[in-house]
Amino acid sequence: MTKVRFTLKALTLAVFMLAFSALANAQATRTWVSGVGDDVNPCSRTAPCKTFAGAISKTFINGEIDALDPGGYGVLTITKSITVDGGTGAGWASVLASGSPAGFTVNIAAGNVNDPLRNVRIRNVSFNGSGASGAIGTRTGTNGIRILAGSNVWVDNCSISDFTANGIQVSNVTNTFNLFVRNTIIQDNGADGVVMSTTTGGAFMRGTIENSHMTGNVGNGVNGGANSRISVDNCSLSGNGNAGALARSLTAGQVAVVNLSNCQVSANGAHGVQAGGGAATSIVRLNKNHITGSGTDGVNIGASGEVDTYGNNQIFGNNIDGCPGCTAVATPNS
Repeated sequence: MTKVRFTLKALTLAVFMLAFSALANAQATRTWVSGVGDDVNPCSRTAPCKTFAGAISKTFINGEIDALDPGGYGVLTITKSITVDGGTGAGWASVLASGSPAGFTVNIAAGNVNDPLRNVRIRNVSFNGSGASGAIGTRTGTNGIRILAGSNVWVDNCSISDFTANGIQVSNVTNTFNLFVRNTIIQDNGADGVVMSTTTGGAFMRGTIENSHMTGNVGNGVNGGANSRISVDNCSLSGNGNAGALARSLTAGQVAVVNLSNCQVSANGAHGVQAGGGAATSIVRLNKNHITGSGTDGVNIGASGEVDTYGNNQIFGNNIDGCPGCTAVATPNS
């Protein structure tokens, strides 16, 4: 009887190992999509898939999905480390997210022992939130990129426009998180260009935005909420409905910080930059920025707000110029 049990256990283990091996072999470290592909294909270069969603299930953890040609590759929910590259040259991959919660949703659960890095890289993709279900000139998609859980997300050389809410939204993450945005245009969205906020104490979110444009959004170019630390360098924050940059924490005891350096902040509907107006300390720090053409004032400081300046900013041509109520910070020696 003991020998029979041993044999059954050995057979069970062998079947399990074969099944796991078959699953691993069915996934590739690099897969491909094409406008003339088919999701029943193995997503190889010679037999590509049709959509990002079709390709991700056939891509191994921390692998890469590449686009062979310009095309619309559909919305995607990302639950593992992955690189999605829309390609360059003849054109980018695009995502038309009309009526969808988001173009891409990143939701990689914490504590995933099979994927401890939880890294997502998004390159060369155009996200468009407008669609035929609405009237001409209306927005129908909700968010361009929505991040609910993960460790690090890179958005590089992308275009995100015409969503009813935000270009990039990071909300309610429960761990320390990093967002990196570079060479990206985020424009004409119904709320903010980039917004980061979480009510989970200790879940600090860091955002780094470089060489990008957050323009023409109905709300703010950049909105730093509770537990956010956002640095914006060499960017354009112009033509937004409220402010180019806003730091406002609505949760008591959870600070918001936006650092602004070498930026063009022009023609925003109300404020160039705005700090405070919430329930907790909210800070904007200014270094070598040009702030002009604001409808109300170049700098606005509300309740619990603070604006620190090195005194090297150009704040003129606004309805109210200068930096009244700001805190002067000594220029560093290095």
